Amino acid sequence: MNESLAATLGELQAQIYWLHDAQKFTQLASAAATIYMKLGYTQQQAETAGKLISEAYQLSDDAILAQEAGNFDKEIQFYHQVKDKLTQVETILGYQTSIAIHQMKWWIYFRHRQKLQVLLHLFLQNVKAVGLINLLTAIKLTSFLIEIGRVHKSRDRETAKHNAIKYWAELLKIKPPQYPYLG
Repeated sequence: MNESLAATLGELQAQIYWLHDAQKFTQLASAAATIYMKLGYTQQQAETAGKLISEAYQLSDDAILAQEAGNFDKEIQFYHQVKDKLTQVETILGYQTSIAIHQMKWWIYFRHRQKLQVLLHLFLQNVKAVGLINLLTAIKLTSFLIEIGRVHKSRDRETAKHNAIKYWAELLKIKPPQYPYLG
């Protein structure tokens, strides 16, 4: 396992969360693209995936506004568009297992403060990508993501970055055929 690669990917992942908060979507797309280039995807694949991930984040913000306005139907429409963008990322990266639906669902449940559903869909996103043979890894990955979310809410950048690095170090140990991370 390359500790330097895990550190770079973890820093970029943590950076994406703050770029989203700051609504710096061009930089978010670039950070996401860099993650995929570092994972060995072509520049075209990485840039397209980064752009789609940035668009998914923007759509999730639109969903939040619809939620705040009490427009449930519009909120769900935006989340279906998020899923479509993330599914396109999967296609571009050549992934065989659909994890986009679980990422979209945990985003919804996170915004609706349904912690058990967040946990379930984070776990499913990870286990679908790494397989049941790597069940312990999927559990660890899920716990790192839960901790990242917890400290992100408290604006603890260093701990979020530290957990993102641990996430990638654990993930890179098993050399999965596809990655559960979609932004």
